[in-house]
Amino acid sequence: MRASLALGLALGLATACGDNLSAEPEFEDWFLPELSPGEGVWVRTPEFEVASGAEIQDCYFFEIPAGADPLWIDKFQLALNPGSHHMNLFRVNTIVNLDPANGEPIDLGGVQGTVIRGGECWIAPNWAGWPMVVNSQQSTIEEPVYAWQLPDNVAMRFAPGERMMLQVHYVNATTQETPFRGRAGVNFTRSSDDTVEMGSLFATQQSIRICRSTPPPVYSGTCTMPTGDHRVAAVNGHFHSRGQRFSVYSWDGVSTTRPPDVARFYQSERWAEPDMINGIDVALPNGGGIWWTCEFQWREPEIGCAEVDARDPQQAGDCCYTFGGKVETSEHCNVFLFYHPKTQDITCF
Repeated sequence: MRASLALGLALGLATACGDNLSAEPEFEDWFLPELSPGEGVWVRTPEFEVASGAEIQDCYFFEIPAGADPLWIDKFQLALNPGSHHMNLFRVNTIVNLDPANGEPIDLGGVQGTVIRGGECWIAPNWAGWPMVVNSQQSTIEEPVYAWQLPDNVAMRFAPGERMMLQVHYVNATTQETPFRGRAGVNFTRSSDDTVEMGSLFATQQSIRICRSTPPPVYSGTCTMPTGDHRVAAVNGHFHSRGQRFSVYSWDGVSTTRPPDVARFYQSERWAEPDMINGIDVALPNGGGIWWTCEFQWREPEIGCAEVDARDPQQAGDCCYTFGGKVETSEHCNVFLFYHPKTQDITCF
């Protein structure tokens, strides 16, 4: 029996017995069409349990189907069951310890692949040099599918046989809950237009410390673009539950102080479902790039400080959240940005 059906039956029985319960919205499985090779590529993970108290991050690997020509994509549809923390799609580059060959074979619907569950999939340096393709942090019952149509005459280019990694993160604990089962899917829709290539920028500030005894901290980072005229088409930020405000600014590449408010083109105060802004057209200064800022507020962890303290490299004993992937015990300050025309895919750590 599917979880959504079970929930519906439980609510119905409770009502029949006279219990005065508030009805939760019933989740209906999201649907994405299965694309033919002429239409594009489709990927679906199997459903999986996310037990109470669990935090799961799995890495699914697959290849762009072989063909004579590159695959140009101008639309993505990304679907997540409610409860997901994020879904990131990367191009596999230099292998460190996260090796697709070490994964177990898995049927991903439109493609075959391998999966590595947890373990090295948690270790950020393993994919530090892997270019970002697209990401989604949208997984509400009302909107489980995020659709992104790229600007006119702009598309992403994929080489035949290129290896990809779909990273899926689910949480069912004190900060976030997974009310049903985990599941993710992506559709890559083929472009038929003459195209300008879209590039990506993935940047993270890893020196963050959010401690009990210190004032609310603010951390910033900068990332320089290659020389040229570049325009931002989409952007979003990512931090965990101590995050209060995420801002991104155009930056001249020289200034050492935060740019003025007029230069800000992204701001979000939602950590669990942060805003993803697309359909914008922001010119970045030639020779410059972006400045991003994360504002935090320390919060008492519901699980207690022991696990948070255990992760602190300084062992300060001050319940300090530091950089890491686990939502319950660590923090992030990451920016995902998409620009054109592509010079190269950019990572700033």
